[in-house]
Amino acid sequence: MIKCCDAMLLNGGINFADHYLLFDFPGQVELFFIHSNAKTVIMKLIKKLNLRLTAVHLVDAHLCSDPGKYVSALLLTLSTMLHLELPHINVLSKIDLIENYGKLAFNLDFYTDVEDLSYLQHHLDQDPRSAKYRKLTKELCDVIEDFSLVNFSTLDIQDKESVGNLVKLIDKTNRYIFSGIEASAVEFSKIAVGPLDWDYYRYPCLLLILNIIFAQF
Repeated sequence: MIKCCDAMLLNGGINFADHYLLFDFPGQVELFFIHSNAKTVIMKLIKKLNLRLTAVHLVDAHLCSDPGKYVSALLLTLSTMLHLELPHINVLSKIDLIENYGKLAFNLDFYTDVEDLSYLQHHLDQDPRSAKYRKLTKELCDVIEDFSLVNFSTLDIQDKESVGNLVKLIDKTNRYIFSGIEASAVEFSKIAVGPLDWDYYRYPCLLLILNIIFAQF
């Protein structure tokens, strides 16, 4: 992955104007919150190629069924956000399979909004392994809440509307929705704070992305 990105940087003849690029990084978390390699490459891409990038962090939704694993996922997500320093969208993927791993202790909004993690403490105490680290877990939850940066969107890859909503959110975050629009600063602000149901069908490449995603499943 690092070598491929380096090759892109070295090849100055590539013209990425009017292209929508997707970088599919491997699921090796050490690349994103321990080593600086990935961040260095990303920053070089932004500077040299003038790209507007958004990080999309996928977390398996089934982790919500285990309070300890959910807190770990939150901590990893926060660490990645702080390390990469990019516009960031966190996603609970495979949301359609979430209850295959057991009934959730709370409704889904609790896990997507990440509010008041103290409610998890009772459920963590039911597990002898987690109860042993009760104080540490509480401190970690306090850190996550103090930053107040982490929340999640959801994704059901079998649901075209779910995929489309996520694509629109990404396009809003990386400002792709402003492409080809001539308007005043006030109009841009209205678009930025407006709902997600903008007319993304006028961008053929987005439909191509959706078709590619569904062709893989």
